[in-house]
Amino acid sequence: MLGREDNELLTRVGPETAMGALLRRYWIPVVQSSELEAGGRVKRVMLLGERLVAFRARNGAAGLMGEFCPHRLASLYFGRVEQAGMRCVYHGWAFGLDGRCLEMPSEPPESSFASKVQHAAYPCVERGGVVWTYMGPLRPAPPLPDLEWTLLPSDHVFVSKRVQECNWFQALEGGIDSSHIGFLHAPLDAADEDVVHDLDSASFGVGLAVRTPDRAPRFDVIDTDYGALIGARRARPDGQSYWRVSQFLMPFYTMPPTDLEARIVQSHVWVPMDDTHVVNWMVTWHPDRPLTREELIPHVEGKGSHVIDYLPPTSEPYGDIRTADNRSNDYGMDWELHRTKMFCGIRGFGVQDQAIQESQGPIVDRTKEHLGSSDTAIIRVRRRLLDAARALRDQGVPPPGSDRPRSFCVRSASVVIPAGADWVQAAMPRIVVRPGQQVVLARA
Repeated sequence: MLGREDNELLTRVGPETAMGALLRRYWIPVVQSSELEAGGRVKRVMLLGERLVAFRARNGAAGLMGEFCPHRLASLYFGRVEQAGMRCVYHGWAFGLDGRCLEMPSEPPESSFASKVQHAAYPCVERGGVVWTYMGPLRPAPPLPDLEWTLLPSDHVFVSKRVQECNWFQALEGGIDSSHIGFLHAPLDAADEDVVHDLDSASFGVGLAVRTPDRAPRFDVIDTDYGALIGARRARPDGQSYWRVSQFLMPFYTMPPTDLEARIVQSHVWVPMDDTHVVNWMVTWHPDRPLTREELIPHVEGKGSHVIDYLPPTSEPYGDIRTADNRSNDYGMDWELHRTKMFCGIRGFGVQDQAIQESQGPIVDRTKEHLGSSDTAIIRVRRRLLDAARALRDQGVPPPGSDRPRSFCVRSASVVIPAGADWVQAAMPRIVVRPGQQVVLARA
């Protein structure tokens, strides 16, 4: 369990919090590039407790600034997108992409007031079909992380996102919890070929895990320069060890294991909107070729980790990615399926995860939990983030990996090796992306 002070530090992400300050030192995905049209409609978003508007200026540059005009706090959602900035429709104040007030037509011509007004605005960069922002204090901003999927052709990558109504970190914990695979996502009978085949077609790496008799994995977690490398070992009937290797990348990326042979990789990006809402970015990619229609169909049909069945859109922050299956309809729970076929009768891995993460409440009270050995990775990642937030707050220590963009270019893996063999050595050829790339490890 965590003490109340640690739980508060871990979960609170607003502008005046230690965790919020840590997250602001990393680049944050805002929207997909395709969502913004030059001179077109403005989008409301919320990041780290700040209501913002995202837009594309007429010159093509993506912009992100505070939603409320600093004059009389009218919403810039209704603002006019201009050549290189935004103009409030209430009194015509104009702002550049950097937030500087450029014009105050409602003030006398001799006024110098405009030069004294600076609106909240954050630099944006586009890579991998995503608009990224840096909300921290450093200028120039640190380099973007070299996440593999952001460096590939667009047809190699499938991206979706959805809002979840819970704290960002309890959602992230689900992304590094390898022991729940054999329960939440599993059939009641591993010999039920129809169900298992359906699971295999919808997943990359789950099928073998739900068939393995050993449902109590043993964990080994190693700190890395970019986060943590997580190994979960399951015993096989043939005496060998089946290791599912996950990645945690600072500060909010998780990467579940790939299948033994598959080259397809998946990752979540858990971006806090505020303390009780998170945008769950889901990314699937193939390093070497375009994804096929057959590989994407299960996700489009709602069986995989992506969830793209949304409620009718609203203009509220991220109001166009609220899921159709949600708390109000029990996430589409099929009680007959629950009784006869599946450990959990909710259809689709992504919806199952969302339902359980939201069921824990808006913010988990970790003073009441009872952790076991299967929670080793969760304990380590909590400590990694708490230590980093405190080190930044108390000593000004730069956050891990923020100045090492190449270290983020890694993958997850699964390997079968003789009992007692070194899982890190066995998995490393699949983990590293670039030949000769070094992953800096620090065993506890």
